[in-house]
Amino acid sequence: MKILPSSEYDQILKYSVYWLAISIVIGVVAGLASTLIFVAFDISNKVRSLHHWLIYFLPFVGFGIGYLIKKYGSPIERGTHLLLDEIHQPKSFIPKRMSPIIFITSILTQLFGGSAGREAPAVQLSGALIDHLSHILKISDDNRKICLIASIGAGFAGVFGLPLAGAIYGLEITALGNLRYSAIFPCFVSALIASTIPELFDIVHPHIFYVISEFPAIHFGTLMSLIAAGLVFGLAARFFIAAIHLASDLFYKYIRYLPLRTMVGGIVIMLLTLFTAHQQYNGLGTDKIIASFYVPIEFYDFFNKTVFTAITLGSGFKGGEITPLFYVGATLGNALGAVLNLPLSLLAGLGLVSLFSGASKAPLTSIILAIELFGMNVATYAIITCLLAALFSGDCGLYRRKKLMD
Repeated sequence: MKILPSSEYDQILKYSVYWLAISIVIGVVAGLASTLIFVAFDISNKVRSLHHWLIYFLPFVGFGIGYLIKKYGSPIERGTHLLLDEIHQPKSFIPKRMSPIIFITSILTQLFGGSAGREAPAVQLSGALIDHLSHILKISDDNRKICLIASIGAGFAGVFGLPLAGAIYGLEITALGNLRYSAIFPCFVSALIASTIPELFDIVHPHIFYVISEFPAIHFGTLMSLIAAGLVFGLAARFFIAAIHLASDLFYKYIRYLPLRTMVGGIVIMLLTLFTAHQQYNGLGTDKIIASFYVPIEFYDFFNKTVFTAITLGSGFKGGEITPLFYVGATLGNALGAVLNLPLSLLAGLGLVSLFSGASKAPLTSIILAIELFGMNVATYAIITCLLAALFSGDCGLYRRKKLMD
């Protein structure tokens, strides 16, 4: 048996200690940032649910958000894409002002009734803070890329409490066809640590209420239903992304002044909220996601949430797309329960992870996400629907864009 020379052992030891230390720092920072975002979003949604009149101020808040981003936010306006660009084509360190601007604008969006998620602010806040630290610690350019990849996964893991999905997420969405193996160890260690930080503050993640109560036997009828569901989920993911891009293009084309753009977006969301006579499509919507696993709900909920989210993000408000995707997927799966011979809770769960697969182009993350949420029993079902959703959603996604319609 060939034994490694002592010098090689020394290198391995130094490498392991170096990345273990850095990964712990990334995990703690990302975990604290995610906890801050989680708590702030939770408070914002509770306050808005008690004071529905806050929606009337959304247009004015939109103007303020647009002005803040226009004056101080460039190139921060690009959000998660800025982090991805710095990984693949590094130019400079993430601006220091990104952290407070992300936090303030995303909380205001949530408090006054915009439809957006909390994962993007958590990921962006984590990435910005880690990039500041890498600059202070004079980390090399190549290692800085690994730190950014790990911070993305850790931010996801922290805000959702899902370490495996978070680690794979950071690796998969930054891969561009080539997985960076040197980032695997930091991603998993930092994601694991980040996911435990919210527990120290007694935070309860909503996904503990996402329960699939029945897994039917796999036979021909079940497979046909799963294939049909995967196809529908893929088309719905395509529609979700197309709606956001279309809204963004239209707002930008006809309203070039950003503060006015977000103000008009706020007016549209306010009017739609008044038209629906409730605020189920504003904010996070986690209560409706949970309900999708237990009782039949309105079949059009997934469409309305897509429209609210597209206008919110397309007009320039800040927040994430993933929680709205979970809402759209779970409610669409619930609606399919009326036509497919599959349990309602199973369809809701598969819709939640499959819409994410189709929109993010991260099927491996989505399958791991399904297993982490619902256990190994869901694996076969999730593999079918997640892969089909990723296939039928087309080439366009949350983190890459092509012309959707020729």
